[in-house]
Amino acid sequence: MERYDAIVIGVGGVGSAALAHLATRGAKVLGIERFESPNKQGSTHGQTRLIRMAYYEHPDYVPLLQRAYQLWGGLEQESGRTLYQGCGILQVSPGDGSVYPGVLASAAQHQLQVETLSEEEVRRRFPGFRIEEPLRAVFEPGAGYLMVEDCVTSYVEQAKRAGGTLLNGESVREWRAVGGGVEVVTDQNRYSAKNLIVTAGSWANDFLRDLGGRLEVVRKSLYWYEAEEDVYRPESGGVGFIYETSRGNFYGFPQIDGNGVKVAEHTGGHPVANPLLVNRDEDPAETARVLDFLSRYLPGVSPRKKAFATCLYTLSPDRRFIVDRHPEFPQVSFAAGLSGHGYKFASVLGEVLADWATQGRTELPVGFLSLGRPGLCG
Repeated sequence: MERYDAIVIGVGGVGSAALAHLATRGAKVLGIERFESPNKQGSTHGQTRLIRMAYYEHPDYVPLLQRAYQLWGGLEQESGRTLYQGCGILQVSPGDGSVYPGVLASAAQHQLQVETLSEEEVRRRFPGFRIEEPLRAVFEPGAGYLMVEDCVTSYVEQAKRAGGTLLNGESVREWRAVGGGVEVVTDQNRYSAKNLIVTAGSWANDFLRDLGGRLEVVRKSLYWYEAEEDVYRPESGGVGFIYETSRGNFYGFPQIDGNGVKVAEHTGGHPVANPLLVNRDEDPAETARVLDFLSRYLPGVSPRKKAFATCLYTLSPDRRFIVDRHPEFPQVSFAAGLSGHGYKFASVLGEVLADWATQGRTELPVGFLSLGRPGLCG
C-alpha cells in the first residue's frame, strides 16, 4: 500500500486549493474525488461566486479575505486565466438588519473603502437597481466575482504540475487513524498517509460523525434571466448585489454573457437527506420569490429565464465555517459547514489546511472558526 504525506478527501473548492498548496510545497499528496473536479453535484459550480472584503458576517473574516485575494491573484497569474473580475458589489438591508451595518462595522475596523448611498444615488449611479424605505445601501467598489469552475480547474492543474495525484470517480468509504497516520478505504482501494484533510462539502457528515453534532444540507436554486437593458453589464454600471429584505435575502451578478443576470435566494432551501439523491427540478415557489424580488428591485430584468441550476449549502449551526484539527487525531484536519458563503475563502482555507499538514500549525487567524468555539452547538 503506497504511503502519502497527505490525502485530501473531496477535491472541490477548498480541496483543490489544499491539494495545490501541498503539492507546490513538495508534499506527496493524493486527492480523492467521487465525481469529477470540478463537477455539478455539490457546491462548487454555477459559473460565478461573489468575493468581497468588508464582510458583514463578521469582521474576523477580513484578514482571511485579505490573504485570499492575494492567493487568487497568484493563481490567476500562474494559470493564465481570468479568474477574478472587479465590478463592485451593492449591499442593501434595513439600517438595523445584518448586511448594511455589518459591512460598515467591518469597513471601520479594518479601514476598508465603502460608500453609503441614498435612494437617489443608487438610482443615478446604478440605474438598473432600486431601493426603498427602510432599506439602506452601501457600495464596495473593490469587490467582484470569481469564475468558480475555472478556479477549481486551475488549482487542479497546478497540483498536477507540482506532482500531486488526483483520483476521480472513486468514493471514500471510511478513514481510520493508524498509529500516527491514517488509512483511507475507498470502493476501489486502500491508501495510507501521514495526514488527512477532509474537504467533503455536503458529504462531510459521513467523515466527521465522531465529532458530534450534524451539518444541515439544503438544496439551492440558481437562475439566469434575460436583461432588457444594458445597465446590468459591468461596462454600463452593472454590479454584483446582495439584498436583505423582509421577503428573503437575495444576491446576484452583473450580466457577463448571453445568459443575462444571475440571481439566487440566499435564505430558504430544501432540506437534503442524501446529497446523492437531490431533486434538481425547478420549484415554482422558489421561482416566484426570485421573480418578485427582481420586479421590485431590478426592474430592467425580464422574467424570461435563460438558464437554471441547483447547488448545495452545507450549514453549520451558527452559519460560520468549521475549520480545525481533529481533537483526538491531530493528523486529521477539515473545513466544513461553509454555509453558502465559503467559496471566496477557498484559496486561503486550502493554505490553512496545508499548513497544519506540513507544519502542524498555521499563522493564519482561524481560531474563531474552531470546533470548540462558544455557541457552536448552542
